[in-house]
Amino acid sequence: MRRPRRRLFWRIYLNGLLLILAATVAVTATALLVQPESRFHGRPERLHQLLAAELQRHLEAPAELQATLERFCATLQRSGAVYRRDGTRLAAAGTAPPAPLAGEELPRIGGWHPLRQADQGWVYATAVGPGDGPYLLLAGPDSGGLRFALALAAVLLVVALVSWPLVRALAGPLERLTRTSRALAAGDLSARSGLARRDEVGELARALDEMAGRLEERLRSEKELLANISHEIRTPLARLRVALELCEDSPGDAAQTLERLQGMGADLADLERLVDNVLTSARLDLASGGPAGLPLRPREVSLGRFFADTAARFDRHHPARFLELRLAPELPDAQFDPELVNRVCDNLLDNAVKYSPPDQPVRLDATLAEGGLRVEVSDFGEGVPEADLPRLFEPFFRSDRSRSRQTGGTGLGLTLCRRIIEAHGGRIAASPRPAKGMTFGFTLPLQSDRPEPS
Repeated sequence: MRRPRRRLFWRIYLNGLLLILAATVAVTATALLVQPESRFHGRPERLHQLLAAELQRHLEAPAELQATLERFCATLQRSGAVYRRDGTRLAAAGTAPPAPLAGEELPRIGGWHPLRQADQGWVYATAVGPGDGPYLLLAGPDSGGLRFALALAAVLLVVALVSWPLVRALAGPLERLTRTSRALAAGDLSARSGLARRDEVGELARALDEMAGRLEERLRSEKELLANISHEIRTPLARLRVALELCEDSPGDAAQTLERLQGMGADLADLERLVDNVLTSARLDLASGGPAGLPLRPREVSLGRFFADTAARFDRHHPARFLELRLAPELPDAQFDPELVNRVCDNLLDNAVKYSPPDQPVRLDATLAEGGLRVEVSDFGEGVPEADLPRLFEPFFRSDRSRSRQTGGTGLGLTLCRRIIEAHGGRIAASPRPAKGMTFGFTLPLQSDRPEPS
């Protein structure tokens, strides 16, 4: 079985990687664009460290320290303050200078992450002097919430735009497959998805279309089978009715009545064969469920004895015909269902008798070939047109219908032969003889690989 292509898997996998990359780019770009203090120069603490270094130069000059801080805060549009570790304010600027840090917050001075204050929001703390010297508090940007909202919106927008083609590539074909499945469930067996993709969805679409085609063909075959069975049953019934009416019209003519009764017996035999063939075909239908439900009854069979019994039955059924039986020497035993294989041999021999001249023999060859039993039944009749050879094993197909009416038959015999042989794991085929006539041959495995019935 050919392994399906995994193109859809790789599309989903690569699309996920692309989403991660796109989200990363979106978050990074948003952070750069809405961070006014960085000016694309890296993290905010680097800028604060530069400010603290500049302020450290004026720690001993309060006026210059205040002026420098005011100038920086005006440039950054922030509020700021310089405190000693004990909370004494050395300078402050802006509309709302940050309050001094609490004692437990002092160890976090100089960290890259801002601190949270109740009235100021986020503030950055940077050491101004060495050791336990003063520290600078600079209020965070007012657009922190906006920055987060913009970053989130950018990520969602990028993910939505990148995901749209993949979602449509998946949802569109699946919706089409759903419509096709519902149409099939509603009884429209002509519905097809028509998808021509080269990925897993395409494999599913082709499998669904193939299943629909098989269902449509199966339903058509069953309807044709029912119509043909009805026609085949009606024909002998009509002849029986006519024969009965003729017997009623001339009750005193014993010779004609006997002749008509014989014809009625032949019609009843045709009906019996038809019903028997249909029942056998239904029995073989159960075989498609698997070996567990297979209705075959294989057992060890002596091939020499089997073909001797076949020849004896042929002599009883066709006493005026000659069967040329040619068997390979020392045929081994084999395992198969002898009743069903008997039916195959009898059907093929009956067909050979029907469609060959009365003065010509019928030949049966049994040999060993390809590790199995090869059986060929040959006649010397008119043969079958080459165009009809592929359809010989179809139900109710008869190559020459007018001749078939004269010789009898329902068109199920060869179909049953094919199904019986295939149920045994063998093959059957028909081929014209080089000079004149037909050869029907089948091959059976000598050793059955099916479980013995319990």
